[in-house]
Amino acid sequence: MHARFSILSGLFCWLWLVFPAMAQETADPPESKPVVNAQGVTVVTQSIVLPTQTQNYEDVTPKADAEKARALFTEANAEFEDRKLSEAIELYQKAYALWPHPRILFNMGVTLAMMSRPLEAANMFKMVLEFGPDPVEMHRYKEAQEKYLELMGTLSVLNVKCDQEGPKVYIDGALMAVCPFQKSVTLTGGRHLITANLDGFIPLSEDIFLPSGVVAEKSVQLTRFEQGIRYKTVERYGKKWPIITAVAAAALLGGGGYMIYSGREQIDDLQEEIDGIVATQGTRPFEFDLSREDKPVLMQNLGSGMVGVGATAMVTAVVLYFFQKKTVPVTVPISGSEEKAAKGN
Repeated sequence: MHARFSILSGLFCWLWLVFPAMAQETADPPESKPVVNAQGVTVVTQSIVLPTQTQNYEDVTPKADAEKARALFTEANAEFEDRKLSEAIELYQKAYALWPHPRILFNMGVTLAMMSRPLEAANMFKMVLEFGPDPVEMHRYKEAQEKYLELMGTLSVLNVKCDQEGPKVYIDGALMAVCPFQKSVTLTGGRHLITANLDGFIPLSEDIFLPSGVVAEKSVQLTRFEQGIRYKTVERYGKKWPIITAVAAAALLGGGGYMIYSGREQIDDLQEEIDGIVATQGTRPFEFDLSREDKPVLMQNLGSGMVGVGATAMVTAVVLYFFQKKTVPVTVPISGSEEKAAKGN
């Protein structure tokens, strides 16, 4: 009797110690995932969800093509066993082109993963999972799920949405789609460039940072040029050029005018001298050096040329003055109150 009591007492003490400890263990909150830093995108979740079956596989490949594909598939497997991965993936691709079977996609995914090409490998396993387990058998389907989750730990899913009509959206220079669309794309973690363009709209060019192992979203919206353009006055050239041209024009006009006046004065003096001789000698012949007229005539010609050049220079100075500045459009970002003000104007 005493021994039985001792056993019951020991069992009671063990239960008293264990159950509170178990209760305490289940009461502890699960560890939260660290906060990730993202740029230009909104992180929706830090959990990658397995793709679900979205289509049924139907084999419509002609028998002759399927036989050729099987031969290529067997050859690719042999290359894979010899670790000739580049040769193997090339043969798998040829086989898939003849016979697009999920089993070939599975082997391509395994090979690409071993070649350290996680993005391409994850896309292969994603397509396998979207066909469901039947075409590849359940054990390979589960392996595809495991490998997909493992690869997606270093990758991320970006959901891109665009409601406008017409813009072309690019990621890292590759065309993603033409708006409107809502599409998911798998990317490597890190920095990426999103661009979009459409005639009449301000082009988008934005760097984003996508953390690894997350699902994020990005909305693309372009702004019309009319909403994002301001005008400002800029100088085509410095103010010194109209001033220099005007000074040169004034100098040419002044110098040319003086030479014309001086030449005219000298010719008038010669004419007075001739008139005096005629008045004194009457109609009798007299000698006179006509070459004395050459200098004043030359001065008048040079003066006329200088006046013509000076007038042209003065017109140029006026044109330079009025065209020294110009108004140019300047694209500026508009958001919030600025956009309302632009619409109000």
